This record gives sequence, structure tokens and C-alpha cells, in this order.
Amino acid sequence: MTADTGLAGPADTRVMRIVHSALRRDFGRARHALTEWPYPFDEQRRALAAHLLWMMDFLHHHHESEGEHLYPLVRERNSGAWALLDTMNTDHRSIAPAMDDLAAAARTYRDSAEHRPRVVDALDALTGVLLPHLAREEAEMMPIVSQTLTDAEWRHWDLEYNVKPLGPIDLSDQGLFILDGLRGQDRTAITELVPAVPRWIILHLMIHRYRHGAFQRWRTSEFSSLKTTLGGRQEYTTSASPQQIWDILTDVTRVGEWSHECRSARWLDGATAASPGARFVGYSKSGVMRWSRACTITVLDAPRELGWVTHGGVCGDNTEWRYTLEPSEGGTRIVQTYQVLSMPMWFDRVVWVATPAHHDRRSALHSDLARLAGIAERSGPREG
Repeated sequence: MTADTGLAGPADTRVMRIVHSALRRDFGRARHALTEWPYPFDEQRRALAAHLLWMMDFLHHHHESEGEHLYPLVRERNSGAWALLDTMNTDHRSIAPAMDDLAAAARTYRDSAEHRPRVVDALDALTGVLLPHLAREEAEMMPIVSQTLTDAEWRHWDLEYNVKPLGPIDLSDQGLFILDGLRGQDRTAITELVPAVPRWIILHLMIHRYRHGAFQRWRTSEFSSLKTTLGGRQEYTTSASPQQIWDILTDVTRVGEWSHECRSARWLDGATAASPGARFVGYSKSGVMRWSRACTITVLDAPRELGWVTHGGVCGDNTEWRYTLEPSEGGTRIVQTYQVLSMPMWFDRVVWVATPAHHDRRSALHSDLARLAGIAERSGPREG
């Protein structure tokens, strides 16, 4: 609603664009999470699958509200819009099977990580038919709705079919989903739809529930309540060859020679060399703290890339470490990345207090790469 037209003026349909933007935003986030390494670990995988199912339910009701209540009212008032309304309804019918496919893929992915590619394919198929529809609806259909309905009629439709059917939790979840990232007039357009008291509850109390769920599915610092840094990247260039570095890096029993924190390691389950799925245990020390973590090699591409995931057992923490060796002029660039895959809040606070060195690990990790490079440079003739 604008100040100069009031409720008797043309329908203010910008909420439709805002809702569509929320859908586009989270489809984009989901694809990024599903296609960028490290792929979602167990907790994130289940949370992401649940969110995709929630989005399909949200989208189903969104289309149902339009197709059964909004568009019939426009058709009754405006015969010139019939052709476009038919197109909108045809779009909805063509989108529905893709929604069902994504929901089915999300259910299988919730149970097993091996179905991640199926979710990516289903997500791409859905956005391929949905996003053009959303753009057409905003550019062509909404101007006609504004010409045909008053703002009072638009708000009545929204209240009766999009707001009233929702319980308090669902209303909060949908409202915060739409508000996520909004600023300025768009944010005001959404918040003013909710009465003052429930609006305050949603924005000041329920927001914590939303942020917790968002962190579980996206694992980004934007939503993190953890003190632990979620990831990092270091690189170091050396005159040693990739093969020289690889030979040291993949012999986990030599980690104590170059790591400032992991003092030793040994192979598990009879393993004697690095291979996909091979396990080892590392023993670490920082200050007065000592701990061990079992690790599983997840990436092995000699002599280019090595990655493993640590398993925290009862502590519930998991971290992915990855080393990439990139040939450069006269040597190799060593790139180290890590990402915290899961970290319970209670253990995050314990780590923060007990290991102050983890508050900022950049310098220590960079020094690790320098030591690794130095050992490789002294290891003999360069190969590869």
C-alpha cells in the first residue's frame, strides 16, 4: 500500500516479487551447498533436505492460493487477462512434476549422502521451469493484477489464503524465510503486514529459531553462533616438486615433522599407506590440552589433492582438511583449506576456552606449510 492511493488504490503487488526473491535466494544457496566441496555432512545434509521439502510445501501452497483464489478473481474482473491467466495455470501444471521430483530426491538424500547428485539434477530441472515462470509472473501478471484489484482486495486475498491458514510457528517460519536478507522498503512491506505484538515476537524471539535452522542447512558465518572459525585457507609456494611434497604429505606418520599441533599419527585397520577410505588417528597438543581424532581419507588424487575428515566421537565435531598441490613456475603452490563440518555448541565453548591458539590459526597453519615445504626441498632430486 502506498500513502497516496490507500486501500482503494491499485493493488501493491511487490510482496509477490519479494516472495519470489526468497525462493530464488534459497534455491541458489541450496545449489551452492550441494555442488561446492566439502559437500554437506550428516547434520547439514539432513537439515538441507528438510528445508527443500519445506520449500516444496511452501511453493505448493503458494501456487494453490494463486490458482484457486487470486487468479479466478482476476479472470472474473478482466477478460483481457484470460490468455495470460491460462499461461500461468499451464505453468503451474508443468512445474508440479518437477516439484514432486525434487521432493522425492530430497527424501532419499535425507537418508543417504549418495543421492546428492539426484538432488542437484532435480533442483536444476525445477529451477529451469520455475524461474522463467516467476519472472513472467512479476513482469506480466502482476501489473494486470494491480490494474484489476484494489489494494484492499489484494490484502484480503493474502490474509485469507496465505496468512490465516497458518499456525503461529508456520507463520513465523514463513515470515522469517521471506524477511531473510531484506532491507529498506521491501522489509517494511513485509513487517507491516503483521500486527505489532506478533511482529515483535517474530523479530526478537523467533528469529533465534530461524537462525539456528539456517545455520544447520547453510553452515555460513552469517548465521553462526559459534565462536570457532568455520574454515580457512592458507597457501605457500615452494621450489619443491608436487611429488616431493606428496610423498611427505601422504605419509601421515610424518605429520609431527611439520605440524605445529598434530604431533604424531598412526594408521588404523591395517592400513599402511594413503588410499580412499583409509583411516588413521592423529594425536594433537595445544598448550596443556591433548586430544586425538580418528580420520578418514576422502580425496586422493596423486600428486595433486589429498583430503580427510576428522571424527570427534562423543564430542560430535567433524572437520574436513584438504591439501591441493598446484604446479607453478619453478615449483609448487601448496594450498591448505579446512572447514568445520559439525560442532556442537557446548563443545565449541569448551574449545574456545581450552585452546586459545584456535582463536586465530592463520599464522600457525601458514608456518606448517613452510615447514612442509622445507622438508620437501631437502628431500632429494625433484620429480614430476
